[in-house]
Amino acid sequence: MLPDDDVATKVRALMVDALDLRLDPQDIGAQTSLYSPMIQLDSLNLLQLLLAVETEFGGHVEDEDVMEADLETVGDLIELVRRHVAGPRREIPA
Repeated sequence: MLPDDDVATKVRALMVDALDLRLDPQDIGAQTSLYSPMIQLDSLNLLQLLLAVETEFGGHVEDEDVMEADLETVGDLIELVRRHVAGPRREIPA
């Protein structure tokens, strides 16, 4: 499991790359709205971003987890990654 600061740093860097943002990852605050003019998240680039997260962290984000996360801010996205991708691996039922 990665330290929380490392997860946040990686998620911000992935956002810049996957969403082609012209920002420094350090300029993206946890309280920044994902739908703000700065980020401009929509359903298509959310999918691109989640695929980048899954590739980077080697995990999978379930659709249900995304829906339950009620993603509004960058901090919400970071918390989703911490809980479901960067944290301990969940057992998959056989």
